[in-house]
Amino acid sequence: MTSRLTHIGIAVRKLEAAEGIYRDLGLAVSERMVAAQEGLRLAFVVAGAAAIELLEPLGPGGALGRFLSSRGEGVHHIAFKVPDIEQAMATARMAGLRLIDERPRGGVHGTRVVFIHPGSAHGVLLELVEEPG
Repeated sequence: MTSRLTHIGIAVRKLEAAEGIYRDLGLAVSERMVAAQEGLRLAFVVAGAAAIELLEPLGPGGALGRFLSSRGEGVHHIAFKVPDIEQAMATARMAGLRLIDERPRGGVHGTRVVFIHPGSAHGVLLELVEEPG
């Protein structure tokens, strides 16, 4: 499986406040959107070949709200682009990694994604991302 870093997801309580920090560093916020089915608002910060994905929950429920309640703001996940999501899943399983998703789910920008459980990745939630086309 070949892959490259695509983005780092950061859980935040207030999207606008977090964006300000990155703007102060001279980085540009390229896009904002609402992912209603995931229960969050997000913004992408341009950071070279990869991006920083700022994630704010729409409410206290949901996975991101629970993450913030238990762990606070900070790194939520690290995402890698893969050319074939099914092959990447098979490779991860053969390596003994525990997948959270049994099949790919839809991500932003028409991507297909799966997550690797932090318990099998030294405490880090990993996301595998297959871009459309």
